[in-house]
Amino acid sequence: MNTARGGVACDAGQDGIRRAGWVRPRRSRLTLEKELRDLLGTGRNARIAARYYGFDGRGGGSLQTVGNEIGLTRERVRQIVSVISERLNTRRPVSPTLDRTIAFVVDCMPAAAGEIEAELRFQRLTSGLFRLEGVINAAELLGRRLPFSITEVKRERLVHPRDIPSIDMIVRIARRLISLWGMATISNVVADVRKLKPSACDRNLVVSALTCLGGFHWLEQSADWFWLSDNPNNRVLNRIRKILSIANPINISKLRAGIARDYRMNGVSLPKIVLLEFCRQAPGLRVNGEAVKAEPAVKSDAVLSQVERDIVHILSEHDGTMATSEFKSVCLGMGVNRRTFYQNLVSSPIISRYAGGLYGLIGSGETSARGARLSSSEHRLGGHS
Repeated sequence: MNTARGGVACDAGQDGIRRAGWVRPRRSRLTLEKELRDLLGTGRNARIAARYYGFDGRGGGSLQTVGNEIGLTRERVRQIVSVISERLNTRRPVSPTLDRTIAFVVDCMPAAAGEIEAELRFQRLTSGLFRLEGVINAAELLGRRLPFSITEVKRERLVHPRDIPSIDMIVRIARRLISLWGMATISNVVADVRKLKPSACDRNLVVSALTCLGGFHWLEQSADWFWLSDNPNNRVLNRIRKILSIANPINISKLRAGIARDYRMNGVSLPKIVLLEFCRQAPGLRVNGEAVKAEPAVKSDAVLSQVERDIVHILSEHDGTMATSEFKSVCLGMGVNRRTFYQNLVSSPIISRYAGGLYGLIGSGETSARGARLSSSEHRLGGHS
């Protein structure tokens, strides 16, 4: 993460802030507050208009809010600002500091509004923290083209280009990917957004939008992997808990293989280093080397379906592994639906397939499989005698 002057952190847009920072405005130039207030004139009505439009740096207020603060009715405030608005719209006065401020914001975005506001003060375009909503109001009032917008995401104000996919769309797509895969890359999000909205959508914009979310966490920033811990439905985390209810702890390679059995992963292979970091960050999981452990232990009754619990019972009673035909016969004999049996055989995370057409519980190891093959061979020999 880059850090702006004054300790303001920024994931995206910081290069733009620093580029703009090389050229400082001259001390003799008016600050934005002074320039805008001079346009309004002097006196009580000018102060009321400054408060309403946000020219005082506070971002503006509603007619009712300003009226309550000043001790006037909402209608009286409307009359005052309407007169001033009409005068400024007619005159369209020159406002060089406003123009420089708009250009500066454009060069910085996408970025958090607070970061840009801090840089505006550092560059002495403003004398104090000036909320960008006041810049938007000034631009509209003076007929300036405004190429940026502000969207609030989880109480964080994000500045971004106007002609882009909505921030809500970006967040919605990211949450969908996290629900499917447990984690995702920024490139995944950008690609899916462009399918719906081919117009401008780049990595910086997506990073700015998602890092505003309280549950955003990098897993491997250099490779763009991240996850959202506040996503209510995380399929991979659910599968990890199922696996750990059977084998706790388990090696990361076996855990990865169990997750990959889900056909709904659509062939997505989670890198081992990313999955390990996910397990370090996920609640209730601990990592020791390449071993993942649930602490406290996960109760199988809480995470497994009834069919999966039946499978555990059957395999446990048969030394952990069974040949496909025998496994199928016992399951169907217990009333398991044929289609459900095959679906679990192929995709359940608690099952592993061993050599020789044997299936066993995940983590049961090759020892059980060799034992089952030996037992099967002895049985066949006994049958011939």
